[in-house]
Amino acid sequence: MTNRQSPAIVLQVTAHAEADKIVTLYCRDLGKITTIAKGAKRSKKRFVNKLEPFTSLVVTCRPPKKGTLFFLSEAELVNAHLFLRRHYPGYVTATFISELVRRFSGDQDGDPAVFALLSWALAGLAERKNQGVIAVFFLLRLLTACGYRPQLTGCAVCGAAIDQQPAFALYPANGSLLCLRCRRQSRGSSLQLTRQTLKFLASGQQLPLSRLTRLHMSTANAYQALRALCSYSRHILQQDIHSWKQLQLLMQETEHPSQPAATIRRPE
Repeated sequence: MTNRQSPAIVLQVTAHAEADKIVTLYCRDLGKITTIAKGAKRSKKRFVNKLEPFTSLVVTCRPPKKGTLFFLSEAELVNAHLFLRRHYPGYVTATFISELVRRFSGDQDGDPAVFALLSWALAGLAERKNQGVIAVFFLLRLLTACGYRPQLTGCAVCGAAIDQQPAFALYPANGSLLCLRCRRQSRGSSLQLTRQTLKFLASGQQLPLSRLTRLHMSTANAYQALRALCSYSRHILQQDIHSWKQLQLLMQETEHPSQPAATIRRPE
């Protein structure tokens, strides 16, 4: 079968057999694919320092004759994003972002908008932008790209606009807002969002990617937004987002620096 070439970002790498690696990529043209890199653990030229999490590449791969495992034949390094593997907050946030892409993306379902969003997030983290803000807006825009845009303009029951109430609650069953009065009359769990947080999120849905990192959201607002959006995402996916637990600990430590750093488990 004909080889395919595409810009790609490494989402996950696992060892396979004695010398191979299984590499999950998000490609601009192919979407999420799982590849096998033969001899990658022993490679001194073809794959050396390239098949690492968060690395940007141009890959050449051959589609499988059967099954879903592509054969990765070449990888040209574009950006190693070394900072993300040396800076713990950046690493944790990038891991969270990568897991979201893996869980929300179907195999071989390419979406250039998702690839652009992922590239934007990794570039922002590498520039040491506010990790919490990038995580919030990444998840917010990913939900939109995947057809699950949360409705954040006002109460879904009574129609009260966000400027008319001090706080609302995001209902994870459908991603809609409820004012606090309507929330008391509804069933099911929901998480409260202040008017200020909602204004940040509304801006995040409208602004171009190049302007999102200019928004100055506090750690408290970012944490509040992420808790609600992750709850909504878990409802959609029907499974946990494992890396959220570590990012949550990191954001709590940032918000309350008096807590001992030992509560955060750092990667070995």
